[in-house]
Amino acid sequence: MSIFTEPILSACIVLYNSGIRVLHAVQCFQESDIDLELHVVDNAPGGTLGMHLQWQCPGVQYYPQRKDLGYSGGHNLVLPNLRSQYHLLCHPDVTFDEHLLSNMVAYMERNKDCIILSPKIVDKDGNEIPQPRRRPTLKYLLAQAFRNLPGPFKAWQEEYTLADSDIRTPTSVETAAGCFLLIRTHALQQLRGLDPKFFLTHGDSDLSRRALEMGAIVYHPDMVVTHDKQVKSRNLPEIMKRFGEGLHFLNKWGWSGSK
Repeated sequence: MSIFTEPILSACIVLYNSGIRVLHAVQCFQESDIDLELHVVDNAPGGTLGMHLQWQCPGVQYYPQRKDLGYSGGHNLVLPNLRSQYHLLCHPDVTFDEHLLSNMVAYMERNKDCIILSPKIVDKDGNEIPQPRRRPTLKYLLAQAFRNLPGPFKAWQEEYTLADSDIRTPTSVETAAGCFLLIRTHALQQLRGLDPKFFLTHGDSDLSRRALEMGAIVYHPDMVVTHDKQVKSRNLPEIMKRFGEGLHFLNKWGWSGSK
């Protein structure tokens, strides 16, 4: 039963060959103690996933696509349909408890200067997954691309994700991770959503950079989401694509991070 009288929250999950694991995330939304509208954009429809979502998850709005719109394009697809006060960008491989969403909305209600709220992300064993929270710079892009090599890359990666900082209380940060990002809907619409030029990565970095001109981005360690991400070794073309989109971010916002 919802503790709110109207669905002030909406959420969108973007899929790409995600499999039925998204049903666990959808179940978390359905069991939440807040009314919401849930949108699922499928960039690679096929098999029985669409039927499962429509049969097992009544009320979910499902959008199968003929071509891959990417992370940013998938989330932008639902932007004209949003009537909520708050909107959540979400990955398909997350789970959370029934009180998380209402707690996040309540925090945003109390803190009107907060534009984006970013929770603590942990793996299935409860270990924190440090997320990028500083603005990308060239050395941070190199750290992400070559994090497993010897040299300064590991230290740069820890600096980039604030793994070397004390953030045990709510903290203003520069970047919110797109795997679970709560934003005020009017702000997302005013910003015209995500930049579709960021097809695979750094769409959240760019959105955060633009949102900072409207208010604060807050990382809240007491809001916890489990991200059961399947770790895959990245091949060179994927690494180069991600690095290229990072360079696009630097070209847009400046290479030093101070622009």
